[in-house]
Amino acid sequence: MTTILWAVIACVVFVRGVVAFKLPLTGDEAYYWEWSRHLAWGYVDHPPLVAWTIAAFTVFGQTPGLVRLGFVLCGLVASLAIAGCATELTGDRRAGAIAALALALTPLASLAFGSASPDGPYLMFWALALYFAARAFKRDGLRDWSFLGVAIAGVLLSRVLGYALPFGLCAYAIFTPSVRHVWRRGLPLALGIAALLYAPFLVWNAQHEWVTLGFALVHRHEEAHSFEVRRVATLLLTQAAAYSPGIFIAVLVLAIRPRNAYLAWIAIPQLAIVTGLAFIEKVEIHWIFGTLVTLAAMLGIAYTQISHRMKIVWTTICVVPGAILVPAILAVSFAPIPIYNVVHRETGAQLRNGGPFEIMTYSMVARDAARLAKERDAVVMTDGYGLSSVMDFDSGIAPVVIGYDWQGRESRQWYPDGNRPTRALFVDKEPLSTRPDIALHLRRACARVIDGGTHPYSFGGTTPRAYYFTWCEGLGNDGLAILRWEREPRAEAHATRPKTARREDA
Repeated sequence: MTTILWAVIACVVFVRGVVAFKLPLTGDEAYYWEWSRHLAWGYVDHPPLVAWTIAAFTVFGQTPGLVRLGFVLCGLVASLAIAGCATELTGDRRAGAIAALALALTPLASLAFGSASPDGPYLMFWALALYFAARAFKRDGLRDWSFLGVAIAGVLLSRVLGYALPFGLCAYAIFTPSVRHVWRRGLPLALGIAALLYAPFLVWNAQHEWVTLGFALVHRHEEAHSFEVRRVATLLLTQAAAYSPGIFIAVLVLAIRPRNAYLAWIAIPQLAIVTGLAFIEKVEIHWIFGTLVTLAAMLGIAYTQISHRMKIVWTTICVVPGAILVPAILAVSFAPIPIYNVVHRETGAQLRNGGPFEIMTYSMVARDAARLAKERDAVVMTDGYGLSSVMDFDSGIAPVVIGYDWQGRESRQWYPDGNRPTRALFVDKEPLSTRPDIALHLRRACARVIDGGTHPYSFGGTTPRAYYFTWCEGLGNDGLAILRWEREPRAEAHATRPKTARREDA
């Protein structure tokens, strides 16, 4: 049985790797790739491990596959670690294989381990921490406690939400009499190692106005808070789809009736806090990813303890939906156009502008924007950090990000205001007529604002994705600062600057 399960897991990992080399980068992935070219101990919206993971492999070349390779390997290590945790807690290798299979069949895990995002290293180190902690609490070995400290640091250096892991470990050690002795032995060592490795990130944040923590805790969702039960129901339904309905229901049952106190203390606090937050503000589906990994281990343990009849029921409920969803997602990645043609022929459905095929058009718009900018000695601007980074990856366009977006602030140091270009091509996904704030700042910063036309691009006959070009002529010394919402124009310049616009086909 275990051989078959591990063969399925190996196939999933292999297919993730193939897909990783096949698809172009998304905007977020390219943004993290930009980070890897400017390595630091922290960034505006995430800790640094996503950038370091990319940098470890892009030294061998600049391809989407190499950008993602480290995250595919994170998935492999996470599967082995979560299997090791469940096996350590039960002494039964079947429990480990079931836990690893549950993680592999989670659709969102295939995205985390098949794309460049903070979730890859986050989940890998979370699973490693579960494994080393299970060994350390049971065997009290110096090596296990030391490795646990490294794994905790890895979690914290991947996502701010990683604080839930050491909290759960400490709570378990406090409220479980049989393991309280670890406070006099290895647990302080693990926490000390984690703190030592995490300290440079805190120092960096202290030097940058605590920007990462501020963004994660305050600025990511700044909309007005209100109490809504419907938001929680919507979140649960979305999580069920992302984590596979059967697996999600199974882990929720285990959260209510946990089979292992150690795993319960690590899993349940994060799940409870995120669910509670959903009543008053918007939360994202991946916020309970650590909980899911922990409960996957508990799922493996529970499977070995139930009757044969219940095993059949659990297998049907958990495996069948995941076995359908994951191959379907991977199939779309392998053959997007044939699948689109079938859906369009059978249902008449059309892809919306900006839909899933948008990433296929990035290289096309980047090529045209680079050519036009070179012909007219201009820089290329966007107000989206993702689009800007993709155009840099595809065509070597310097990332010039304007606008007020919090995350876009990271890129301002890559092309500072002091460079002072005199001409710019603004590339946007929406018409300037629908962007009054951007239009106002362009008129303030530029001597002339000229319509550069609409540029549609189609991939394989799908609905064209339109991009909108606007030329900014006579960009003043304060132009970039004005366009970045950093400075108001000088009164005299604003009074004399013409606000004309005409169409120019580029």
